[in-house]
Amino acid sequence: MSQQIKTDYSQIFLLPPSIEDWVGKEHPARFIREFVELLDVKELGFKVEDNEEGRPYYSSELLLKIWLYGYFNRIRSPRQLEKMTRENHPMIWLVTMEQPDHNTIWRFFRENKKAIKKIFKQTVKTAVELKLVSFVTAAVDGTKIRSLSSNKWLKDEKEIEKLLKELDKSIEKLEKEIERTEKEETAYDDIDYRLPKELQDREVLREKIKKVQEELGRSERKKLNIQEPEARIMRNSGKRDTAYNAQAVVDSKERIIIAEELTNKENDTQMLVPMLEKAKEITGKATDKTLADTGYSSGEQLSEAEKRGYEVLTNMPESKDDNPYDISKFEYNKEKDVMICPEGKELIYENSTLYKKTNQYMKKYKCTGYKQCSVKWLCSKAKKGRRVKLIPYVDAIKRQKEKQKIEANKELLSKRKEIIEPVFGWIKHLDNFRRFTVKGLDNAGVQWSMICAAVNLRTIFKYWTAGGLTNVQQSAKIMTIYFLLINICQSPFLKTKTNRF
Repeated sequence: MSQQIKTDYSQIFLLPPSIEDWVGKEHPARFIREFVELLDVKELGFKVEDNEEGRPYYSSELLLKIWLYGYFNRIRSPRQLEKMTRENHPMIWLVTMEQPDHNTIWRFFRENKKAIKKIFKQTVKTAVELKLVSFVTAAVDGTKIRSLSSNKWLKDEKEIEKLLKELDKSIEKLEKEIERTEKEETAYDDIDYRLPKELQDREVLREKIKKVQEELGRSERKKLNIQEPEARIMRNSGKRDTAYNAQAVVDSKERIIIAEELTNKENDTQMLVPMLEKAKEITGKATDKTLADTGYSSGEQLSEAEKRGYEVLTNMPESKDDNPYDISKFEYNKEKDVMICPEGKELIYENSTLYKKTNQYMKKYKCTGYKQCSVKWLCSKAKKGRRVKLIPYVDAIKRQKEKQKIEANKELLSKRKEIIEPVFGWIKHLDNFRRFTVKGLDNAGVQWSMICAAVNLRTIFKYWTAGGLTNVQQSAKIMTIYFLLINICQSPFLKTKTNRF
């Protein structure tokens, strides 16, 4: 006869349950535990020493497990993480029933930003040890992610001036109210002469706005976000939002992110070499070929990449093929220092102007035989003839274009989207991370690093279930014991003792 299984709250354990039995052997919580315990948290910069005085405090290892397990499961709020330590069974197991509050969890993030950023590097190094990084092909790209402060705080110079005047009036009104109240007070001993919180907040806001006003005056920008001045107006999914530019380099084998960076630069023009350098610094090795989008096609960056020995393939801006006299059809003759037009005529050097993007001088060439040219009106509508600018690093751009004429390179470059864009898709759609939850470039940079670390950890987890991470850990322990035994065997004391027998 079939019977119902009902809840029985009167059950008593004959023997105390073991914490180790609470989660399965292949649960992600065990993976996070093993990963963190493999780290040298002291070397990374986390606090590990006990205090001689004061109350006991939660260890860095424990709080780091909370943050990593939270990000692994797409939970990024300190309050939600606190809730997990009370209600989420695997998290309760992971922290062995400890329950730090959200303030403690947030303070750990705030006070250990530099150390937390190093966690991403550890995920990359672990992936390299597990041979999840091929170093054959990688792709670099950036994606725009909205800042915590919204567009409503975007103000131009006139709006900031108006806001300051309104604040000055409200502060003045509050000060008069305080002065009147003080005169009416009779019990002087009970008067609190501290500045009221409302007035303090307005003074802080006023100072913040003044700083933004000064920065706006120094820069060429028309508007700044007064709540988050480091954020910039960027085009994001067809809209213009205050955002940051999140950069990543992704290896092709298992889509491991091997370098990350967060910047407030509106475009990727100057980010190619810095990202390649960061990837090499983290992994200790340069990738054979790196693929990039049109935004990285700066002549200066391509030239610098060549000097440093990086092999790069980047999409180049499309030329107007339908115009036979487009600037892309003009060739530079270095020996004569002239530009050759599609008709085979020479344009001579006229002058040089400063090119703001690279802070270098750009040469300008002019046509001298335009009066006799039969196609002058097809080439240019200028009455004084065609003028052409020669941007710096034209040779590097030319070499890049020559590379892309090779069929194998064309095919390889077409795979750029397959390598990196799925990673951004995971982050924005599966992780639902389209907006930072912290203010400022520094804090947002740490959060982006944690997001990238979580992506890597999920990939590594698949191989950990097959014993991969354990093998790396065991190998490290074996090597440590091996070198320790060698040192012991070479000890003079041990040799003396051995000779006695």
